[in-house]
Amino acid sequence: MAIFNKNTLTQVSGFSNQIIAGELVYNQSTYWNLTLEALDLPVSLVGATINAQIIRRQLSNIRDSRYGLTFDIADYTVSTPSAIPLTITNINTTSGLFTLVLDDNAWGLIATDTQLDINAENPAGFSGRIKISYPASGTTPAQDLIVFLLFLVRSDGVVN
Repeated sequence: MAIFNKNTLTQVSGFSNQIIAGELVYNQSTYWNLTLEALDLPVSLVGATINAQIIRRQLSNIRDSRYGLTFDIADYTVSTPSAIPLTITNINTTSGLFTLVLDDNAWGLIATDTQLDINAENPAGFSGRIKISYPASGTTPAQDLIVFLLFLVRSDGVVN
């Protein structure tokens, strides 16, 4: 599992934003059970719309040091990638719980990337976001909560 350098995470999420980052195993479903809290109390998801997506990114200047994995992340230039939707399930609106899933549907779209190859020198990079949208209510304007995503997929074992 990769340990990311703080500067690498800041490239994606900014200085004080939430981020989920990790190294994924190719073609393996992955689940994140998430709870939104503020001041140790659940954040209500009543009326909120939740969606998540990732998109292929270009990684360069990859270096693994004792301070964590560092690299530069930029728009993918080999082809124009499409956003890959991720599944949101198990939503409990009153307790602020939901599950983010990278499932077979997402891996099916990821597998179409011609650069994701067992012989690739660098991992494939993906960044994205979970967007939780609250509608306007009375004098309270509409509001979005964003959780940034950063994933790496190393080429080990990838056979397309």
